[in-house]
Amino acid sequence: MTTETRYIANWGNFPGIQAEIVTPADRTEIQSYVLANTELIARGNGKCYGDAALGSHVLSTLALDKILHMYLDEGIVACEAGVLLSDLLNRIVPEGWFFHVTPGIKAITAGGAVASDVHGKNHPLKGCFSNWLISFELMTASGDVLTCSRAENADLFWQTCGGMGWTGVILSVTFRLMRIPSAQMRQKTVIAENLDEIFRAFEDDQQWPYAAGWLDCTASGTAFGRGTVYFAEHVEGNGAFSRPAQKKRNIPFFFPSWVLNPLSIRMHNLLMFSRAKAGERLVDLDTYFYPLDRLQNWNRLYGRRGFIQYQFCLPEAHSFDGIRRILETIKSSPETPFLSVLKRHGERLPEAVHSFPIRGYSLALDFPRTRTVFDLVRRLDEIVWGLGGKIYLTKDACSGPRMGRVDPAAFGEEKFCSLLKRRILGG
Repeated sequence: MTTETRYIANWGNFPGIQAEIVTPADRTEIQSYVLANTELIARGNGKCYGDAALGSHVLSTLALDKILHMYLDEGIVACEAGVLLSDLLNRIVPEGWFFHVTPGIKAITAGGAVASDVHGKNHPLKGCFSNWLISFELMTASGDVLTCSRAENADLFWQTCGGMGWTGVILSVTFRLMRIPSAQMRQKTVIAENLDEIFRAFEDDQQWPYAAGWLDCTASGTAFGRGTVYFAEHVEGNGAFSRPAQKKRNIPFFFPSWVLNPLSIRMHNLLMFSRAKAGERLVDLDTYFYPLDRLQNWNRLYGRRGFIQYQFCLPEAHSFDGIRRILETIKSSPETPFLSVLKRHGERLPEAVHSFPIRGYSLALDFPRTRTVFDLVRRLDEIVWGLGGKIYLTKDACSGPRMGRVDPAAFGEEKFCSLLKRRILGG
């Protein structure tokens, strides 16, 4: 077991905390640490954006990095909680398999995928990660290891899916894979001149299994809410499952905080919109699902101040008007989001009480962290709450305690506590 005390932050670089970080080598060491501490939180690769996996005592799961079993005749994989999705991709794609559900980055752990119950660009069709989860092993506050599934310890199973690590330490995960015909995707790009056209594209092209949109939040007038929607489907490729080497670029240092300002962000959005080309083309898996992974350490673009992602989901009946109100509120503020992603969601499993998506639309907005962005978040919270929406706890850093529509005091173990949990509880 290795132990160090240092300053850590998650991907948004805000907030940060001085923490004791312990990396146990095996389950025995994990058990010893769990029993010896009155408060701790498990942490994977730190790709959540806010304060979800931060605390004074952090148990890193990254040493739990073994793929335990691959039953590829059945499309089932079992791995330790610290295995990265990127490592699994290197094993499963050459064999003709992919994830039913994947988030937009692949450097997250399998345990983190469960704790956040991640979703992707195909929620109306495939739901969240928990839809395809068979079982997991969980170490509770007593040091006991429980197998949790829909049939065994079912309540704990569903409390842990999207439970932000508050029920215990996930040790291993077993889930189903999806057979794919090749490593190629057919991508259709639709250019929308305003917000009405963005929503019309999502509604008109529902036959595509994958969809995600980008909004230019700086546009105004007749171009208000303009953007692009990227649809995709898997295509036959004569058994070609090789993934081309990604040409990665790296941000080697934190940019000065003045680089991202309203003017530079407006120019960036203008460039993105003008370079978009309507039509269909073939792309590889990584290009469609993980475009951000091509730029390593892209969070450094925001400087050491970091950034705030505000990701919310609204019920379908209120999605268009609600997102229009959100964009108008942002336009009337001093804040300018650098990046925004719009997704459509379907029904969720009724047991998945902590899953983020609800039937409707979600919008993720990345803001440089300024002194005034917190005032904007409070204004956005009021709109989202009033329309029956919620925010994504995995990305949250500063929303009101009620906004995740979850009460951490109503379930889980007191021992497993993060900054996020303390903030929600008002501690």
